[in-house]
Amino acid sequence: MTQPERPFLDLDAPERNPPSTPPWARETVPGWLAPYQGVNGAPERFASKKGYYGGPCEGIDRYQANAFIWYTPATASYLYTDYTPVPVDYRPGTLPGYEALAARFTKPGDSETERALALLTRAMPEACRHPGMPPLAPPTRADRNLDDEALLASRCGWCNEQARVFIRLCQVSGLQGRLIHLYGQNHTIAEFYADGAWALADASSLFVAAGPDGRLLSAAACHDGAANQRSYAEAKVRRMREMCGWSREALGFADDDAAQRWRDNAARLEVDELATREIHFGVMNTPLPPHPGRG
Repeated sequence: MTQPERPFLDLDAPERNPPSTPPWARETVPGWLAPYQGVNGAPERFASKKGYYGGPCEGIDRYQANAFIWYTPATASYLYTDYTPVPVDYRPGTLPGYEALAARFTKPGDSETERALALLTRAMPEACRHPGMPPLAPPTRADRNLDDEALLASRCGWCNEQARVFIRLCQVSGLQGRLIHLYGQNHTIAEFYADGAWALADASSLFVAAGPDGRLLSAAACHDGAANQRSYAEAKVRRMREMCGWSREALGFADDDAAQRWRDNAARLEVDELATREIHFGVMNTPLPPHPGRG
């Protein structure tokens, strides 16, 4: 990715790094990564003309919209080897609401991947629904700046918040997770680390994607391989077609006409278009909050 020729924005500015962001959520990364963070590392087509990303958001959500690291040839190895610590260092009792929910949907003896998939496909529809993407939640403000337990208690959230909830469910279950900001799709998903590999997970539409070899795909695998990108496109279209068969109530719409409009739009989604869409993405760690009994 060619770095755009424009003045860098201040990485410490309140517009990017709000004072309301809790200290534990902030990351310190090696200085050489600064040119690849947030809008400073964006391809020209994604360079904000008005400043920082995440305008409607506040606090931790705005910080996470700007502090991510773009996946580029220069950062690829670092992001998939040294950036995110695995395994996760979770202290029981830190997030009791997430622990209780995760325990309902996972069981001893599950593999790491089975645990993650149970959390994604079974726990998430109950835990956190999107206000605009089925299965629907009621209308939700984007500037709530909720901490983890309050976000879980709200049972609703935008895609970045849904990804946060899924990642916390993974972390309390002993699996590492992180945010993936997809540019060109205006969407945030997650990656989880299970059975020795990173795998992407859409916490809004509740699906993963496997490549031609049957292995779950990471964001990097989709970015770097045409066959993998097509597999991701096929998985997304397959999920949309499946949801088209859901009832209005299951989709969460208040009336039949709105549900049918959504089905009609979802049915127009085509594998060939998705499989050739330009992919750019950024990666963001999600440090855990301190244990409430600390200090």
